[in-house]
Amino acid sequence: MKQSKSDLIVIASAKAKPGKEAELKRALLDAASPTRKQPGCVSFSLYHSVEDPTTIVGFERWASEKDHQQHLRGPHVQTLMSRMSELLAEPPKILSFGISDEI
Repeated sequence: MKQSKSDLIVIASAKAKPGKEAELKRALLDAASPTRKQPGCVSFSLYHSVEDPTTIVGFERWASEKDHQQHLRGPHVQTLMSRMSELLAEPPKILSFGISDEI
C-alpha cells in the first residue's frame, strides 16, 4: 500500500499481569493477522521490551483515521478487548501521531 504523510500512526503499550505474559502475547498475535488484512492497514508490528518482559508494544500505521476507527469495530479487536481485563496489569497506553517528516 502506498504510504502517505496523511497516514495515522498508533503506538499502543500493554503491560501484562505477572504470569500472564504468554497469554497477552498470544492474544495480540491472534489479532495481528486479521488486522494486517484490513483495508487501510499499512503496517502492524508487535515488539517486546528487552527491559521489562511484561510489556508489549504495538506499532500500527493506517491510511486514515477512518480506517483505524473501522479497525477498532472489528470482531477480532472486540474479542481482544474482552480479554484485556484478565491479562493487563494496568490500562493500555495508546497514542496517535501524524507524520511530520520521514524518509
